[in-house]
Amino acid sequence: MGLFSFLTQELAMDLGTANTIIIHDDKIVVDEPSIVSLDKHTDRTIAIGQKARQMHGKTHENIYTIDHSATASSQTSTPPRR
Repeated sequence: MGLFSFLTQELAMDLGTANTIIIHDDKIVVDEPSIVSLDKHTDRTIAIGQKARQMHGKTHENIYTIDHSATASSQTSTPPRR
């Protein structure tokens, strides 16, 4: 351990198509599906990762999900019109 090693941190991110993985100090701290659910009217985030995956295809008409694992722009429903 060096004199200033306590000031450094190691962080790695894998923004893969199926899962987003974040590794900190050689430990996986996030391993979640690359999916998000949003409110159609406000674009507010409703859920991410596993919770959003559970909503995928089963959401209320005012909520849509974006699943990056299928394609870069796959959505279960139409996003809000502006």
